[in-house]
Amino acid sequence: MPDYCQACGREAPTRYVAFYQNIGAVFVRFSKSVRGYLCKSCVHRYFWRLSLVTLFLGWWGMISLVLTPFILLNNIVRYLGCLTMPPVPADAERPSPRELYDDE
Repeated sequence: MPDYCQACGREAPTRYVAFYQNIGAVFVRFSKSVRGYLCKSCVHRYFWRLSLVTLFLGWWGMISLVLTPFILLNNIVRYLGCLTMPPVPADAERPSPRELYDDE
């Protein structure tokens, strides 16, 4: 488990999550996902962003009509599992590119 968020790069406690988004059209659907070790702030941000789009635009197609409830349920279960995470420290910083490549 990395000690930095894979979305924002801040040094903070992380947890692995996978959030999904579905946009249904009559004959096609558009999907998106965010997966990785995220800090609590990013978990919150991506959960709401992807879930609200799915809630309002996920129902407009035959396949999407069936998939949307499962996608929303997945997102909610994973989000609830992250509510006990410690918050991102106020002094959390992003590592500099030099720190990331010091191993060379």
